Amino acid sequence: MLNFPFETKRPGQQELMDKITSCLENKKHLLVHAPTGIGKTVSALYPTLNFAKEKGLTVFYLTPRHSQHTIALNALKKMGDVKVTDMVGKLWLCNYLGEDMIGSDFHEICNFLKKDGKCAYYNNVITKGELTESAQKKINALSGSILAADELKEQCAGLCPYEISCFLARRSDVIIGDYFHLFNPYIADTFLAKINKKLENSIVIVDEAHQLPSRVRDLISSKLTEYVLDKAAQEAKEFKSAIYGDIMGLQSRIHNEMRVLLGFSEEAYLQKDDLSNIFRQVGAEFLDELKLVSDQAKEAGKKKSFCASLAKFIEEWIASNDSYARVAKRVKAYGGDRYEIRLTALMPSLVSGGVISETHSTILMSATLQPLKMYGDLLGVPNYETILLRSSFPRENRLNIIAPIATTRYAQRGEDQYRTYAGAIEKICSNLSGNVAAFFPSYAFMQQVERLLDHQQKFIEDAEQSKDQKAVLLNQFILSDGGLLLGVQGGSFDQGIDFPNNVLKGVVIAGISLAKPDLETKSLIECYDKQYGKGMEYGYLYPAVQKAIQASGRAIRKESDKAVIVYLDERFTWSNYRPVFADHTFVVSKEPWEKLKEMEWN
Repeated sequence: MLNFPFETKRPGQQELMDKITSCLENKKHLLVHAPTGIGKTVSALYPTLNFAKEKGLTVFYLTPRHSQHTIALNALKKMGDVKVTDMVGKLWLCNYLGEDMIGSDFHEICNFLKKDGKCAYYNNVITKGELTESAQKKINALSGSILAADELKEQCAGLCPYEISCFLARRSDVIIGDYFHLFNPYIADTFLAKINKKLENSIVIVDEAHQLPSRVRDLISSKLTEYVLDKAAQEAKEFKSAIYGDIMGLQSRIHNEMRVLLGFSEEAYLQKDDLSNIFRQVGAEFLDELKLVSDQAKEAGKKKSFCASLAKFIEEWIASNDSYARVAKRVKAYGGDRYEIRLTALMPSLVSGGVISETHSTILMSATLQPLKMYGDLLGVPNYETILLRSSFPRENRLNIIAPIATTRYAQRGEDQYRTYAGAIEKICSNLSGNVAAFFPSYAFMQQVERLLDHQQKFIEDAEQSKDQKAVLLNQFILSDGGLLLGVQGGSFDQGIDFPNNVLKGVVIAGISLAKPDLETKSLIECYDKQYGKGMEYGYLYPAVQKAIQASGRAIRKESDKAVIVYLDERFTWSNYRPVFADHTFVVSKEPWEKLKEMEWN
């Protein structure tokens, strides 16, 4: 039996652990809604790892962000005799190519360099199909350590950290990874074979599982842009390939198709044959020729091949079925309008359901996994149970206010609404002692409100900011007194960020971040209506409210924290949004700033 890593258990923790143990014993899957403060990570890992060690199973702990690996690693270090490997994407571990590449491009180049014997780091681990002596020594030296991926990278001077990680994973009880390790159908089988693991002998824990449906959809979606076609033609010409003319002809035919299809519209549906017929005209050898040019580009040291990108899109388009939306879009670009073609996956369950059904058990958990049935449906989870835990934090420490005095509905947007939002935010800041964050549905809406805010200390999220710039901005806000952070829902500051020492006293949810009602959204609604009879809810309303709930959770991260959350949109009072708010209690007020004066701690 492993050590429980803390002296006492939090409220709700034993209930959750008992439920997990029951599901493991009965080979069932589990959907967990557990608010912040329960201790989900420990509650999932402790019983799962005890069960797995007894039965000879492997535990995969998957999270969507690198920063969340640390929480799991710290818990596992306190449990005793556990072998752990922390896995991140190969790109982030590479000592040769660096991190300034897109994932798909990186894998193309990496595989080519390995096959051609041109990566010294890989060669120092594996030579002629055999593990080198220096690599074996390093694996033996590290196998008893619990290291974060960046720490392992530092230990692997002259060696490929990814390859070393994979060999360590073969010996591990727990593998911490990203969603794509198991839920990307293009790499999952190869990854599992490489680490000598099988899903049927594994228990999978998915953290922040509310993000999994959209992440899976992104992993299996694709797009072709006019820019890629231009660059593919240039690449073929540079390497004097005979397919230069074929690409130019292909580009011309697609351009003509787009001109007719789009006309004066911003977007239009495509039928599969609209492009498949064009692809057939260039001949069966065209894909092979594209890949040949791609190899020549890699041989020449290029970090990206546009011919490889074109070949990948053609293959995915031809293989796609009715679970995809095919949409042509007009996009703004330097030099005028251009087009792009999107192949958008609608049914994540076709991938996730297959993965989950193969495992011994899968535990899907989040602080915002409501309604639970929606996630069971969208992810195709078979034979599952659910548990919904209430927050263990004192209710008096959090005041939820719905203020039905404004709306971000498109039809009503204008100067009057912008002024209403700015005025309400100013009054909330004036009546609250501490820092406040306001999260908007879009950058455009935020900018319209921001120009009307007369606040001395404004810290504004920008879509163009680098990771380092955002870190500096966040630190400045945390150190401020009475600062106002302006960000977007689903952005960089409303998920995966903990504001220390209760520095955040108020959160304003300035509107509802509904998806743009475009053809892709329409396709999603129609698909989910056909599959589940819940198209508008699953495809449009609930995901928007989830973003609001995620943002609202930034303020209270521990039992002693106190904060007020103001939901500033009249639609939050509507009954069709309520299932996502099942464990919240609200006060409705048209003057939320007056309610702040009633809080004893303010």
